[in-house]
Amino acid sequence: MYSAYTIAKYIINWCNDHSIRITNLKLQKLLYFLQGEIVKRTGNQLIREDFYAWQLGPVIPEVYNAFSMYSSSTIPKQELSLALETQLETHINAVLSKYARRSAWDLVDLSHCQDPWKYNHQIFGDRAIIPFKSIEDFFKGVNN
Repeated sequence: MYSAYTIAKYIINWCNDHSIRITNLKLQKLLYFLQGEIVKRTGNQLIREDFYAWQLGPVIPEVYNAFSMYSSSTIPKQELSLALETQLETHINAVLSKYARRSAWDLVDLSHCQDPWKYNHQIFGDRAIIPFKSIEDFFKGVNN
């Protein structure tokens, strides 16, 4: 498992390298979709921190706070030293290719249709924890 902050910097750099605009809002959703898609593809949890059901979808507060200075502006490339196993990097890049070109608001809407955010936000309220098991169960049950 990796820290959310490390994976966030990987996402930011990947988006910058592919000329894709990345904001803090979009970053949060890409972290969430990576968590779900990676557990679906590999059976392993990618990110160790918990997501929370904020009003605009799943969020990892520590990462949100780390990049909040950019507000809705594009986040620039980050310094990062990370060695990923080749197969995991291939999976991560495939997931980013699938989701990163979508707008932040499309990703918000998509996350709002999914049970991990929807259930926890509706039942437990704004900023409720989204248990990893909820993400795992949902993504392993989705055929996409």
